[in-house]
Amino acid sequence: MRRIITKLLICAGLLASVVLPLQVGSVQASKSELPIIESDAAVFQLIPHKISAKLNKSTITLDSESLKASPLLMKKGNLYLPIKWLELAHVGKIMKSTKTNSYWVEFSPDHPTNFSIIHFKPDSSKLYIEENGKLIVTEDAQKILPPFIKSNTLYVPVSMLPRMGINYNWSQGTLQLTWNEMSAKVLNPVYTTEADRITFSSLVQKGYGDVYLMHSMGLGGMTGIPDSKGPKATDKLIKIGNREFSRVEFSVDLRPGPNPLQIHSNDNPSADIIVNRIVKDPSLIPIRYPHDTYADSLVFMEPTQGYLRVKAGEAIEISGSVFTENTQSLGLELTRFQNGDYQISGNRTVVQINENREFSGSIAINEPGSYLINILKLSRDVFGRGETPRYISEKRAEIAVEVLPKGSK
Repeated sequence: MRRIITKLLICAGLLASVVLPLQVGSVQASKSELPIIESDAAVFQLIPHKISAKLNKSTITLDSESLKASPLLMKKGNLYLPIKWLELAHVGKIMKSTKTNSYWVEFSPDHPTNFSIIHFKPDSSKLYIEENGKLIVTEDAQKILPPFIKSNTLYVPVSMLPRMGINYNWSQGTLQLTWNEMSAKVLNPVYTTEADRITFSSLVQKGYGDVYLMHSMGLGGMTGIPDSKGPKATDKLIKIGNREFSRVEFSVDLRPGPNPLQIHSNDNPSADIIVNRIVKDPSLIPIRYPHDTYADSLVFMEPTQGYLRVKAGEAIEISGSVFTENTQSLGLELTRFQNGDYQISGNRTVVQINENREFSGSIAINEPGSYLINILKLSRDVFGRGETPRYISEKRAEIAVEVLPKGSK
């Protein structure tokens, strides 16, 4: 799986109430070229690149810019290029492993290829991956023309380029390489709203791939949103020169506090989104259930609301009843919002259910911040052995908590 690390955040034209951007991204170039509208959260597009080079010349042309580089060579009637060209073009990072006597390419997440990292060995017609410090031949058994070393530079066959997501053409003594960068453009990074739902759109170029909305589970990591309204194309194809775009719309409910969202694209850069929902009256916020049916099987006596404001160190009582026979215990899992998502904080608290199907427990949070108390259904892992019980957990409810510093009013 390729690394997908690109950050994109949301523009707020269709919010149900006033939405204020906390920062503003730099997108002037895109705004002048693309039909961006106020509700667009992100732009996903293909940016073409080209390298031109002549045989045995120590310069190349990258997107009309002349650069010094090791020359293109011919060996036994076959064209070879220096692997360092890929680094000059920002296609990937090139490194040498003295331990395995190999050169490897770590491809950029913006570059579409079947490889994430690939190793070449001089004079070998095979491709390799590294496992536990050793090179292993890839499952792709197709042989390549052997790379070679010249002037302390690794040369790889031009015929290998299509397998690395690069097209080439050799004509009248000039080699041309062409490829598309997968670009996800930031419009605005963070928004704040009092609305309980947000609607936004994204501009997606044909050929980029499908995009869809994901949200934080509150336990670290993203998952799809089955009840989100979207994606759906809101317009017909938008033509800009020889390119075509579609506008895709999403709509999703918000929890109190930070809401990590992501407009996700398989194998291509995605858009990470933070939407902060401000709540003036916490007593109006119900406890949040992943599925509506869970509200019938898990009922709370304390707290009676799904959003709390407490001071650091203050105990939060959690009690209620469970109406499913196969639930023997619950887990209280605390997660804290940091680094763009909710991360597990501290140890899980296990709460037993008595003969009346009632439970009672408490949890205290010592550091100020934004938290979720995740209420989990715990099932004993029948394959778990040893004195310490092992559980399979399933999230059944969550309570958002804003923890204020001690002594604050």
